[in-house]
Amino acid sequence: MAFTLVQAGATLKLVDTAGTPSAALTLPTNIGLSTASSRTPRFAIFGKYVVIVNSPNRPLTVDGNGDVRVLSPRPPGSVPVVSAQSGGALSGSYKVKQTFRIKDTAGNIIAESDFGPESAAQAVTAQYLRAASLDLSPDSVSSSMLYRTTTGGVVYFPWVELNGNTQTSIQDDLSDAGLSLVAAAPLGSAPDLVTIASWRGRLWGGDRVDIDHLRYCEVERMSAWPRSNDILIPPQGADTTGIRALAPRREALGIGRRNHLFQVTGTSSSDFRSIKVTENVGIESQESVVVYRDTAYFLWKDGVYGWDSGGIKCLSDGDAGRGNVRSWFTTDSYFNRDEFDIAVGQIDPVRNKYRLLLAAAGQATLNRWVEFDLNTRTWWGPHQTAAFTPVSAIVVPTANDVLEPMLGSSTGFLWEEQATRTDDTATAIDFDVDTKYHSADTPDIQKYWDNPSVFTIAQSAGTLTMTPSLGEIDDRADTPMSVDLTKTRQQLRRLGLGKHVRFNLRENTAGQDVVITGYELPYFEIGRR
Repeated sequence: MAFTLVQAGATLKLVDTAGTPSAALTLPTNIGLSTASSRTPRFAIFGKYVVIVNSPNRPLTVDGNGDVRVLSPRPPGSVPVVSAQSGGALSGSYKVKQTFRIKDTAGNIIAESDFGPESAAQAVTAQYLRAASLDLSPDSVSSSMLYRTTTGGVVYFPWVELNGNTQTSIQDDLSDAGLSLVAAAPLGSAPDLVTIASWRGRLWGGDRVDIDHLRYCEVERMSAWPRSNDILIPPQGADTTGIRALAPRREALGIGRRNHLFQVTGTSSSDFRSIKVTENVGIESQESVVVYRDTAYFLWKDGVYGWDSGGIKCLSDGDAGRGNVRSWFTTDSYFNRDEFDIAVGQIDPVRNKYRLLLAAAGQATLNRWVEFDLNTRTWWGPHQTAAFTPVSAIVVPTANDVLEPMLGSSTGFLWEEQATRTDDTATAIDFDVDTKYHSADTPDIQKYWDNPSVFTIAQSAGTLTMTPSLGEIDDRADTPMSVDLTKTRQQLRRLGLGKHVRFNLRENTAGQDVVITGYELPYFEIGRR
């Protein structure tokens, strides 16, 4: 069954198909969640589990029942003491290692720790092999697993499992022939991950300490992270942030540094390799990354980019001469560029848009958003709501598996769009738009601007305020005019003299629709002065 996991303050909660959050989930012993802005929670789906990293002090897994577990138990720290005991039938020389396991209620292994220290070799002659001084786990584990070599061997095989977390010794005389034919699989503890992604049946992540190294787990074994599963993402030591973001596409895993984009290709540990895609584009924020229909959308310093099988394109530069909003991201007029690293991206699958939450110029909270229409390739915004301050964006499946985009607020609520034209339940949505400056392509010639005509789709009621600004570009606004929204066409008063003219369009009545299809602006050239 589909479920949604969110972090609310220092707690984890499940969100049901109606958008209702559960009570706080119980965290494992000695596990806490940070609420620092630098420790944003990051999630990946792996089978029936959600993996969360960065905000917890250790990577965690959560299932649909709300059970929270550590991704990798800590390995045993003590050396098993191995001895010979009379009464058995085993002969040979053996070594032993210990691990810890976490299982579900059906007995399936969810996680297994790395191996503990190797014991000394112990010879037995028609005796039991005894392992004592076994370590007990500080984590909530289901069992201890002991591995043993064959006589004089170096390869370890599963030997005996001790249920629970209380038994510290065991003796057994299982013969070499009775051991499993399959040797112990590679193990290893998950590093302190700051990023996480699921790709090629594995989890991938960036290490908080080894910031230039991409780590990955064994295939279909999310708790096993051998140290050899490591790919260096250059340039090593180039900055203090290293790997900033991951973008898993169908045939390539994108790795974003501050000024570089790499991709990992391959199908197994034997042929995984990193390839530089570009050294002129990076990723500013992991949360800005959304992969939708095999295209990765993300924010860099000068705008929003799309990366697909055809390469990288700056979407905010526009297509075919339209939709160029580069100034949104390269000037200080619209957004706080120092806060690009907290930007949050979201795909709205209902309206087929990429939504990006940003901080307004001079501010440090995500109180604005813009949208890129994937169908028309046009940009919309900036938008603002007076109802709340967004901090996150998610997509929640309903009971019928319909995907509903929602925004999380700083006060702990989830918000979704509604058909009613109100901000929250009764506050008006402030329709406030400035048109471009019109100069009739003769910006140095004085003009007389005649009666403008405004064309709208008729509403049952409503008035739009249309305020002209005439003269030079920095001239102040003139007397406002009223547009009757119940009409499809209305001619307004003469505007007067000026080289340029532009309009501010404003309507902020709760529940009022406004659809402007165009306006006509007649003029006469007077000449230079």
